[in-house]
Amino acid sequence: MKRIFAVAALTMAASSLALGQMTGKKANYSNQKSEGVEQTVMQMEEDLRVAISKGDAKAYGRIIGDDYVFTNQDAVMRTKAQMVSAYESGSIKYESIKFDEIKVHAYGDTAVVTGRQTLKGQDGGKDISGQFRYTRVYVKLQGRWQLVATQVTRKAEP
Repeated sequence: MKRIFAVAALTMAASSLALGQMTGKKANYSNQKSEGVEQTVMQMEEDLRVAISKGDAKAYGRIIGDDYVFTNQDAVMRTKAQMVSAYESGSIKYESIKFDEIKVHAYGDTAVVTGRQTLKGQDGGKDISGQFRYTRVYVKLQGRWQLVATQVTRKAEP
């Protein structure tokens, strides 16, 4: 009886190892593919930072998708049209903005980005300076990556 149990345990262990090796190969291919997505999205993050730091509504509008939704630190939601208008009018303006601690998680034609932004600026005359954690969602549509959602949360003061 002990011998049958030992053989069964060894068989299960060997099967698990073999399956693990197959999954590792598949994951390695997936990692190679996602590296290109990560580079593309990281460049888009920098393009976004430059556009909003300059208040460049046209560049900003090219980066974000038509169905874009921005949720700010006060849980106010804005559409693409509202955000582009705010940059055109100067309602939103930054003296400085920095993105760091950026991580890109690729899922095929979708990428989820998390990071931290430190900014000094105003929104509608209100000071919005501080540090924030953000989550952004990029989607590849019609062969082009575009930002479709952003949510920011003010980082608590230590």
